[in-house]
Amino acid sequence: MTAAPSTVEAGDMFFEDFRVGQVFHSPPHVITEEALLQFAEVSGDKAPLHVDADYAAGTQFGQRLVHGPYGLARFFGALHDLHIVDQTVIGLLDTNWRYLKPAFVGDSLTFDITITRCRRTSAGDQGVVNRHVLLKREDGTVLQEGTTAFLVMARNSAEPGSDPAALDFCGPQWTKDLAARLDGDAEFGAATRSFDGTIGLQAGTVATSLRIYKGKVLEAAAKSLLGPTFTVQASELVWTQLMTGSRNDFIPRTLRGEFSVVGSGYDYLRLTKALMRIWESGREMAGEML
Repeated sequence: MTAAPSTVEAGDMFFEDFRVGQVFHSPPHVITEEALLQFAEVSGDKAPLHVDADYAAGTQFGQRLVHGPYGLARFFGALHDLHIVDQTVIGLLDTNWRYLKPAFVGDSLTFDITITRCRRTSAGDQGVVNRHVLLKREDGTVLQEGTTAFLVMARNSAEPGSDPAALDFCGPQWTKDLAARLDGDAEFGAATRSFDGTIGLQAGTVATSLRIYKGKVLEAAAKSLLGPTFTVQASELVWTQLMTGSRNDFIPRTLRGEFSVVGSGYDYLRLTKALMRIWESGREMAGEML
């Protein structure tokens, strides 16, 4: 059984110091009127909803609305305040952000940052770290959510793929290691004895597949010749929580809509026991690294 990763202490971190499941919490930041007006000036967005108190009082919000991108900007400020990668960061790679609820002057904001994937670059001296971010008001309300990846220095050069693959969900080596475990799993073999097809798995944008024939895994690769019979998919965050959490809660997460299925619903349902063995095997692999 895996143990839930604990919150880590911030510090100047290299690629090797990051692990999937690590969580960082930012100190609170209170939005001031001065900050709102300064952001309007810098961004050039001086819409009355943001800067005119009398106008904003007559809107559905009843007060001035803080710019949505202010939250995103504050995330990078909070990251700087944590001093996680002051000397080791190389650059930002991407940002995907959702604005869920409004923020107002006086709100106290905090960020929860979860590491969801770490992979070394082909040169070996750098690494890509994926993060899931929640922006919350002090009462716990989630205002914004997003994912962002950055490039960070590695402490030591190493060949690509030489790092432990047990937490690189749906990556090439993870898939091969999973297949090897499943081939020696009697319960998985019994659950797939009448199945001739391919189970697809996808964590975020990374997909893989297991070609199965009568209880045996014939092939484990990113793609199968005829495509998956069905694919079970979820975000990197959901995979991280499932694989590193204190229990296998795949069923509750599925009922909440965190996992989705594309393809044959019939085969998916009749292979429920096989899927549970996949999750348990993946959790065992992750647990050996945590």
